[in-house]
Amino acid sequence: MRYGSDSMDQADVDPRARRTRAAILGAFTALALSRRYDVIRTADLIAAAGVGRSTFYEHFRSKEEVLVSAVEPILHTLASAALGRASQVQVRATLDHVWDQRAIARVLFEGRTGDRLQRRLAALIAARLPAPAAMPTIAAAAAQLAMLRTWIRGEAACPAAELAARMIACARLLDDPD
Repeated sequence: MRYGSDSMDQADVDPRARRTRAAILGAFTALALSRRYDVIRTADLIAAAGVGRSTFYEHFRSKEEVLVSAVEPILHTLASAALGRASQVQVRATLDHVWDQRAIARVLFEGRTGDRLQRRLAALIAARLPAPAAMPTIAAAAAQLAMLRTWIRGEAACPAAELAARMIACARLLDDPD
């Protein structure tokens, strides 16, 4: 997956910090491909990344924060699409990336991990609205991730451009029903 940055100033400036974060995120990706997210322990991440426990916690507060950081760029694009603020080209590029990485995407967007990411996506959508309502933001996030899951499983084949248009159409879920 594409790796995100949690706007950590040190990681932006210090090449060692960037390498450490990349090692942790790379270890997370490798572990997520080989086992369920729920059975990955922080100790597993630390060992696979080859960093110390205190070093891990300098960069991430938890395993869940590593998950969100790994998927954050994708979620930001989907949130922009749900708000009608992303171009079809931008969403399609993100979908092409997800398709290229579909083995790990299938793992991350399913089950409880997928539920966590759906809550994060709903929060990103809500944060960009002046007066967010829970139901529409949750509905938009759920609709987008349902389409994404179905697509990466191969259950509903369509070109990435068509899926991008449908994801952008989720903006209608945020419209006031009155």
